[in-house]
Amino acid sequence: MIVVIVVFFLIIGGIGWGFSLYNRLILLRNNVDNAFANIDVILKQRADQIPALVSIVSKAMSHEREIFTALSNARQNYLTAESLPEKIEASNHMTQALKSVLAISENYPTLISGDNFIELQKSVSNIEDKIARRREVFNDTVTTYNIGIQIFPALIVANILKYQHLPLLKISAEEIKYNGIRFE
Repeated sequence: MIVVIVVFFLIIGGIGWGFSLYNRLILLRNNVDNAFANIDVILKQRADQIPALVSIVSKAMSHEREIFTALSNARQNYLTAESLPEKIEASNHMTQALKSVLAISENYPTLISGDNFIELQKSVSNIEDKIARRREVFNDTVTTYNIGIQIFPALIVANILKYQHLPLLKISAEEIKYNGIRFE
């Protein structure tokens, strides 16, 4: 009789532990989705600014077509991406293309002194600051999720649920680079 009771409690304990593990994985995945939803709004705003940027900049830099094509393609890929990993990858490409356009625009003094470009540059800079703040939260959430689905025994349940490793939103080379203290 005691053996039956012990087995019964072990089975009940195992089932409870399984439910707890399942619920934790669901919580981690929902936290990732929530963190991306918070940053997705700002990434969409950035994508919406690209046509205005291309319009203003392309007049002055008509021979830089490949940069505009890359920027336009990155925007389109972001807007049409359906899955979270696709959106993250498209966002990373959009960041690189946008930084290239802004870096090359510095070679055109008449362009960067124009009021429309200055306003647009301020707006892009403001959005990039917001993205940087939210990217940190998103990347922390994704890292916690990725760890959660890779540790044993959660790994087994994660595989059953078909949870896969998610990429991080990357930091551009310009953001990593340290230029020293500048007095201007």
